[in-house]
Amino acid sequence: MADLYSRREVPHHFRWLDTGRIPIEFDLRAYGWTLDFGGEPSNDGIGIMQAGRLDPTEWERLLSIRSDVRRFILLIGSATAGERAELLQAGFGEVVHSTIEPGEFEARACRLAQLTRWLPRHRKLGGLELDLLAREAYGHGKSLNLNPREFALIWRLADTPGKPVSKQDLIQDVWRMGFVPETNSIAVHMSRLRRKLSFVGMAGIIETAAAGGYCLLSPDEYDPQKTFSADMVALSAPQHAAA
Repeated sequence: MADLYSRREVPHHFRWLDTGRIPIEFDLRAYGWTLDFGGEPSNDGIGIMQAGRLDPTEWERLLSIRSDVRRFILLIGSATAGERAELLQAGFGEVVHSTIEPGEFEARACRLAQLTRWLPRHRKLGGLELDLLAREAYGHGKSLNLNPREFALIWRLADTPGKPVSKQDLIQDVWRMGFVPETNSIAVHMSRLRRKLSFVGMAGIIETAAAGGYCLLSPDEYDPQKTFSADMVALSAPQHAAA
């Protein structure tokens, strides 16, 4: 079972992620919250920011926020239910209309803050260890030096060890996209991840599922003698992956 990182005794904290003063109706200090100064999202508390008109420029601004911290952000100002749904699907923790009553706003902020109080910080699967806060993986105690996308992939696969995760689910959960793009981005990132795993003696721990997608083998299933030579061949060819 994953270890849990508890912040139950810590008061609610929030950050105002926009420039300028906080509108009085959205200033949670009136409800006893603590304002953390700093303009970057953090998993130490929730971030609050206003979403402007959702034109391409605004979408680009919002989606430039790292996917791993979007779940800690409460967005204000989306005009329609459809837009709010799209933002939730993009991974933001909460999205509300700018006319929301202050009491409901605080209640929704509180709910989001409660969700951040219990985080699966560590996962251990045999010789593989994952550290969410450090965003790093270790094989038999050796660091894999993963980039953010590679870590997000292996963390997602570790949600259901022994069960395949489809490409569509990986695109939605890791890339935060609603469709599989016409690129080999998943395959390239997965091959790089497998290569790093092989360097620490864990070649073969990620299998390609028969129906597509990938599976992180459970400790009972993992055979350290397996290799993925096909992936090594694929890596030797020129490849380009989306970020």
